[in-house]
Amino acid sequence: MYGDSQDHTAGVYAIDENGELTLVHEYQDGEYSLEQLLEEFGFGHAEDDSENGHTIVALDAREIRQLKVNADAYSFDYDEGFIEMCLDIERFVTGEAEEGVRLVSID
Repeated sequence: MYGDSQDHTAGVYAIDENGELTLVHEYQDGEYSLEQLLEEFGFGHAEDDSENGHTIVALDAREIRQLKVNADAYSFDYDEGFIEMCLDIERFVTGEAEEGVRLVSID
């Protein structure tokens, strides 16, 4: 699947049904992570990937739509990189016309 994270740019990746990764957001300078979606906004649910040791965050269609709303509303309250990550996720999923998305953070 995607076990060797050294082959990937540090960022947030969408996982397709075949386990292939697509870069959604390249990490910028700052203190933020994918897991903040769970902690700060209460979006998604975590799935443990025991095979690769990563946490996968799954978002449904409602949560994805709400990402842009929250990113716009709280843009001055959070790290700029976190807000950009939220917007990148929303843009990616909207462009792909999916119902939901599974994401993984690779550092």
